[in-house]
Amino acid sequence: MEEKKTREEAEGLLKQWADYLELDTDRKLYADIVEELKMSVRNNRLTFDIETEIFSYHLIKPVDGVELVEIKECDFNQKRVIQRYKENESIDSAGAMLSKYTKLSIEQVGKLKDRDINKINAVVLGFLAQMDPGGK
Repeated sequence: MEEKKTREEAEGLLKQWADYLELDTDRKLYADIVEELKMSVRNNRLTFDIETEIFSYHLIKPVDGVELVEIKECDFNQKRVIQRYKENESIDSAGAMLSKYTKLSIEQVGKLKDRDINKINAVVLGFLAQMDPGGK
C-alpha cells in the first residue's frame, strides 16, 4: 500500500469525493462521514475512482478470501430487491443493502466484522444513498 496520507490530505479527498457526488458538506451528516472514514482514507484502505464512480475498500478482516470490496451505487431494480427483503424479513434489510451495494453475498456480509461494516455503511449511506447512517 501507499504511504499514509496526512489528515489534511484525507479530508481533502473526502471533500473532493463529496463535491463530485453533490453531497451537502454543510450538513452534520458530512462531518460524521469524515469522522468515520478519514483513517481509512489516510491508511489507503478507502479510495474512490471518479471515472468509474466506484469506491474500493480494503477489508480489515478478509471474508472468504475477499480482501478488496468495491462499493457502487445501486440502480432502481437493485433497490426494489432491497425493498422486497424489508417486506419479507427473512433476510436482514441492512445485510441485503450491503450485499447489493458491494456484490458480496448475504452470507459474506454476515461474516463482516463491525469495523468493516461501519466503514462500508458510511460510504453507502453517506455518499451513495445520502442518508443519515444513524437514521436508517
